[in-house]
Amino acid sequence: MLTIKSRDRNYTVETCADLPAALSSVSRPARAHYLVDQALFQHYGPALADVAGQAVTLVATEEQKTYEQLTPIFLELLRRGLKRDGVLVVIGGGVLQDIGCFIASVLFRGLYWELIPTTLLAQADSCIGSKSSLNIGPYKNQLGTFCPPGRVLLTPAVLGTLPPDEIRSGLGEVIKLQLLNGAAGFEELMADLAGGPASLPPSLPSDLLAKWTMRSLAVKQPYIEADEFDRGIRNRLNYGHTFGHAYESATHFAIPHGIAVLLGILTATHLSVRLGLATPAHYVDLKHRLAPWHQPYGATLRQVELAAVFQAIKHDKKNTGDAVNCILTAGPGRMEKRAVDFQRDLAPSVTEFIQHELAG
Repeated sequence: MLTIKSRDRNYTVETCADLPAALSSVSRPARAHYLVDQALFQHYGPALADVAGQAVTLVATEEQKTYEQLTPIFLELLRRGLKRDGVLVVIGGGVLQDIGCFIASVLFRGLYWELIPTTLLAQADSCIGSKSSLNIGPYKNQLGTFCPPGRVLLTPAVLGTLPPDEIRSGLGEVIKLQLLNGAAGFEELMADLAGGPASLPPSLPSDLLAKWTMRSLAVKQPYIEADEFDRGIRNRLNYGHTFGHAYESATHFAIPHGIAVLLGILTATHLSVRLGLATPAHYVDLKHRLAPWHQPYGATLRQVELAAVFQAIKHDKKNTGDAVNCILTAGPGRMEKRAVDFQRDLAPSVTEFIQHELAG
């Protein structure tokens, strides 16, 4: 069990045997209301049957994760009798987590909530950190709050039902965190994933995913505790995200988030070489080793107009003034934030990466 320190309240990350075990351990079940990914009923209908009467179900899409879509959710929770002394239990991946965290932060000016993350991306990365992010119009993740859950209940057993691209998406964030941590963790991860995407569940042992889930949370924990509100060192967790978010937006979310982050990592590393931070050898090695984990989405990205990519980059919430703030790298464990001139350096590097580096 991990205990995460937060200004508002410390919260725990606990591992449960399966989804029924997580549901049975929810705090104050008589006062609980549930926000549930509709897709989970396909695999866990019987387990969810007991909470269905107090559940609002959502289709977990980026289109649902918008400010415009929140009003019906608020109204339905209120209609079902959620009160200020209740518990909002969020069951799903990153989309449900973003929506639930935002609702908990503003409903009744603050509502206690618990999270049961059901995707690898949510379990290994986003479940800690207290962030919510919503899209508004064409702008991704421009609205958000900080609201820590009371508890996070991990259920590694549910990962076996995920499609391969969902696992690859989660591994994108795991890879990012291990690169951030240093060479040793990254090399060990790559050794464990030596079988490539063909080894993903059901072939990849579930205990291996559980191992890297906890290892990844351990990397992230000191960043979010030292900089809860993302004003300083926590920015390094955005390695690959300036470009990854732009690739998601420009393709209308045809590229899964974690896979877009992998493409963003390669873009940031390519730009780092241009600026003299990283060596060409490091970029070439990373490009070779990450290729199996993002293909064939490079082809998806190459079909997009560069203007759409650049527009999305300029709208990134981390920008200040005329510069584009990027997390660049000098190698594993050596990431730093830099303001990059758009016309002179960023646009040429992104163009070369998309048009030439992804062509081979």
